This record gives sequence, structure tokens and C-alpha cells, in this order.
Amino acid sequence: MKYMIMAGLLALTIYSCKKTTSLPEYNSDPVITAYLSAGRTMTLKLTHQTSTSSTVFSSPSLDGLDLIITCGDSTYHLTDTGGAVYTNAALIIEAGKQYDLSFVYNGKTVTAAAIIPSRPVDVTQSATTISVDKIDSTTTGGGFGGPGNMTDPVEITWTNNDASYYVIVVENLEINPERIIDTSANVDTSRVFRNSPVTTGSYDITSRSFKYFGAHRIVLYHIRPDYALLYDKSSSSSQSLSTPANGITNGVGIFTGVNADTLYLQVNKK
Repeated sequence: MKYMIMAGLLALTIYSCKKTTSLPEYNSDPVITAYLSAGRTMTLKLTHQTSTSSTVFSSPSLDGLDLIITCGDSTYHLTDTGGAVYTNAALIIEAGKQYDLSFVYNGKTVTAAAIIPSRPVDVTQSATTISVDKIDSTTTGGGFGGPGNMTDPVEITWTNNDASYYVIVVENLEINPERIIDTSANVDTSRVFRNSPVTTGSYDITSRSFKYFGAHRIVLYHIRPDYALLYDKSSSSSQSLSTPANGITNGVGIFTGVNADTLYLQVNKK
């Protein structure tokens, strides 16, 4: 399963420093980006916070650190694969377990913890194929907006007895997909789209959401509240990791667990 969740990294706080003849030290906390996905290898990326000042700061290297993950009685050391991306092929994430991160950076012990949610259950879709009109410069009154041309939404349902958070991510799988809306208008051409987190047991994907014909993958993610909070803080996106998150000490970013199930949908041309 290919996970499409991406995170931008921007920090807004600068810590005090001393003026010297050499490059001053920037006492930043590391930015952690880790989505612990059940059934997949543990992978984590570290980045520096970005100064909002025009002054250039030095920061301790994020490479070659000793990152330790503990789960129950087991301890794992993560290997730096380059670019401050750390992983351990022997560590496969499991649902229901808690994973604790610990490492020393810039003289401080950074810790984080995440519990992996359960896999979505009883996942169904109301259709596996839909047909929509192509919209181009010759279209008049057709396409999504024309009377009688609206396609019924695809309803995704699942069991959610505890009102926990879920997110749906849809990706077009074609190598060279044909655009549904092919006009000179300034339209969104992204091949991936998602909804804001919901605590219900269903979600309707409207035909307007699709930008391309062809095969699509629909991934229903069971997420933790800390991940859902990112959407609330950044207008329904996961682009802001600059504030301290629950479960992270001496760092910012996201260290959270996810679990998912996958469906497929074909979008055909009428």
C-alpha cells in the first residue's frame, strides 16, 4: 500500500544565541515526521526548524544520531539511511502496540510515543465503477454541472463504534491519466485528494472530487487524535508541524500511528 500522506516542515520560533565571529548556534528542537503504519517498516525523518530571521544559524547535524525505539520489552536502534531518514527493517509496526522514541539532540533528550490504532473494519463501497462526462472547451451544459449529468457519490462505510478519527485519501493510479476537466481554466490538477478527518462511519466521495479518468486507489486511514489535530490547525491539511505535538518532548512535528484498508474505483468516460 502506498501512503500518500506528506508533511511540510516550518517552525516559527527562534531561540537566543550569542554573536560571535563564527556562525552562531541555533538552539532549535528537531522536527520529527513519522507515521507509524501497521504492517510496515518503522521509518522516521528528522529536519531542522527554519529560522524566520535573515541571520544564518548553525545547527547540530541530524545525521548519525542514535535513535532508539522501545516496544514492550523489545529495543530497536534505527539506522540512518541518509538525509536524516532513519529506519529498521526488523521493526514491523503492529496494531494495538505502543512505540516509544528516544534520542539525544543538541544536549537534550527527545522523546515521543505513539499507539497504533486498529485496522478499519467492515469497509464497503457503494460502487466500484462510475462514469462522468469529460469537460472541455466544447462542453455546453454538460459535465459535473449540467442537469441530469451528476453521478451519484461513492459512499464509503465502515464500523466506528467509538467515534474515532478516520481520513480517506484517493489517488489516481494511471501513468498518464486523461484529465476530466480539460479547459484553459485554472483548475486543480492534483492526482491525490483527501477529506478532513471524520468521526462518523461513512463518507461520500462526490464525482466533482475526481480530476482524472482511470483507476483510483481509495485508502481509509484510522488515525489518532493528534494527527486529526493537524487538520484543525492548518485548514484541513497536514502542512503545519511547527508547534509541539502531544507525546513529543524537546521536539516538534508528528509521531503518530495509523492503520488502513484499501479499496479501488474505476472512473470511466461517459
